[in-house]
Amino acid sequence: MKIWKFIVSAAIFVILAGCATNTEKRIDNLPMYGQPEIERPPFLKKADADFIAKASGGLGTREEASKIFHAQAERFMAKGNLDFAMRRYNQSWLLNPVNYQPYWGFARVLIQQGQLDDGIQYLEKAEKLVNDRYQKVALLTDLASAYSYKGQSIPNYFDKANKKFSESVALDPAYPNSWRGWAYSLYEQGHYVDAWKKFLKQKV
Repeated sequence: MKIWKFIVSAAIFVILAGCATNTEKRIDNLPMYGQPEIERPPFLKKADADFIAKASGGLGTREEASKIFHAQAERFMAKGNLDFAMRRYNQSWLLNPVNYQPYWGFARVLIQQGQLDDGIQYLEKAEKLVNDRYQKVALLTDLASAYSYKGQSIPNYFDKANKKFSESVALDPAYPNSWRGWAYSLYEQGHYVDAWKKFLKQKV
């Protein structure tokens, strides 16, 4: 009940954030509320501070609260609600700007919206911050897959994709998505024999 109380309180904060712009797209549907390009007005800075104080006070620490709001974002992502997912990722980021999870979330939303280049930037940021070995495997796979898609228009990105796939399988050779993604990438590169070999290594 305590968690949901703060989730409801956060909804009020979301409404305030959304009213802060006259542009077509709400700023709480932009990663990091559009910062630093969009300057945060004083009344929203105060709302940010109030939200941080309430969430971290009620949920233990800013770090723990950030994880909880990230989990809420993931639920919205699973339902395909990109706007609400982005708003929760933003709150997760606001609570802990050095948490890799919201940056990864920003990237997933942006890529689904067709903004591949911006998504790659946030995946690269998440990679620099990730401190969970298990999650790093999946993160590297997502980054490699994004590079692979980019490689279809700029071929040298395939080299980056191969490097990240290699790092991912080195961390966990049993993670099937790495081998599956690498196989697809190699197929797109025209390396059909290597693609088949990678495909056969996935353990499903």
